[in-house]
Amino acid sequence: MNRPLHVHFMGILGSGCASVAIVAVQAGFRVSGCDQNAESYYAEKLMSLGISIYTGHSKKHLDDSVDVVAVSPAIFDVSPDNEELLEAQRRGILMTWQQFMGTYLQDGKRVIAISGTHGKTTTTFMTSEILIAGSLDPSVVGGSVYQAWDSGGRYGDSDLFLCEADEFNRNFHHYKPETAVMLTVEMDHPECYRNFEEVLQSFTDFLVNPGTVKTVILNGDSEGSVEVLRRAFCHPDFVNTEIYALFHGTEKALPILSGKIHAVVYEAVEKSPENTTFRIVMDGKVQRFRMILPGEYNIQNAAAAVTIARVYGMDDEQIQKGLLSFVGAKRRFDCIGRRDGVPVYDDYAHHPSEISSVLTMCREYFPERKILAIFEPHQIGRLTLMFDAYVKALTIAHHVVIWKTHMGREIHSDKKPIPGAVWEKASDKIHYEEDTDEIIRYADRLISEGECDMILVIGAASSYHISRKLTGKKNA
Repeated sequence: MNRPLHVHFMGILGSGCASVAIVAVQAGFRVSGCDQNAESYYAEKLMSLGISIYTGHSKKHLDDSVDVVAVSPAIFDVSPDNEELLEAQRRGILMTWQQFMGTYLQDGKRVIAISGTHGKTTTTFMTSEILIAGSLDPSVVGGSVYQAWDSGGRYGDSDLFLCEADEFNRNFHHYKPETAVMLTVEMDHPECYRNFEEVLQSFTDFLVNPGTVKTVILNGDSEGSVEVLRRAFCHPDFVNTEIYALFHGTEKALPILSGKIHAVVYEAVEKSPENTTFRIVMDGKVQRFRMILPGEYNIQNAAAAVTIARVYGMDDEQIQKGLLSFVGAKRRFDCIGRRDGVPVYDDYAHHPSEISSVLTMCREYFPERKILAIFEPHQIGRLTLMFDAYVKALTIAHHVVIWKTHMGREIHSDKKPIPGAVWEKASDKIHYEEDTDEIIRYADRLISEGECDMILVIGAASSYHISRKLTGKKNA
């Protein structure tokens, strides 16, 4: 084929799909796409790269020049009878965008895949800044917008390919990493994993089945990550693998049988909302690093990024330069403006552990502030399975507003959202409201009464619309 391969992305305005589309264009592919809703963080960036984006779905989008149709996996659940999807299936050119990335973009590359229930996006972009500082020039695909690039992807000239590796739908099984990172392994995505046993097996397959993994970096404090490693060690294909285990504060014994293991112990030295200094002890060497992100969970992310950089031969001076260059991903404790002088933060947290981490950090760094958390629940199955954990995490805040539940992939199921009355009965801190104008009025009343001087909008789907309303910004 003399012409560039033409890949058409269905659901192109989703975070991961948009990032892959950006890298595909920069790598020389011809790219087009469509999405049901034209409003997205990512639309302007994609169109600036010359990508044609259609609103809605139609088989007319698939002219004879289209070689591959790469879709968001959610489309199979939300629109299984979509005529564009069916036409791509008929022509034998359909795959998920994760399959496209693994098959085409990562072909011939040395892949660093960052997995885990939490922290993937921040760690991916943080690691990319460090590798760039060391002139390693990786291609990168993350799951959000990195503020320094105004996109979630970049194409590099080296043979390194750094990507976020998502366990949903077993998407990360399409990648063949030489370095596999597991930040945490917890129960999530009950719409595709029936129980935690299936989650553990999926992560084990991620490490073992590609047969390419030379290095594993894992959170040694995560029982799930350690269990995955134990299972991997029992597999005959898991040989000659270098292991780096991250520990918060104190090295612990891992219940594994063999292999060379490096302990990486990390802990905070100085913390403030603007700067964090932390110490890493690795192979008997003690080194301090500084970054401009707050939060204990970001120190864990940084420890993983530092370890990756050292594995790839970078010195600590280059690593420090990269850490200080990292400005954070959008929607990760992202201060986007103010409401009557009250700071408004936007965060992608949608799992109880993530919500607990970010709100605990807020209470630690801003102990004098009264926090209003506005939360958009994400997926009924997850919410039902973990309801008590959600209530416990959310009520770390002083006041909580629950917005309507984003059903996403469950939109055609017979599942029903948890009623507002059930939320409000769970805690006297919780107020349920579906009307965004009423949410704004509720926030204004708390501010006027002196009951709110910090707002955190939390959610993985459409909650950023509330952030925009609160701050009066078009893009949040």
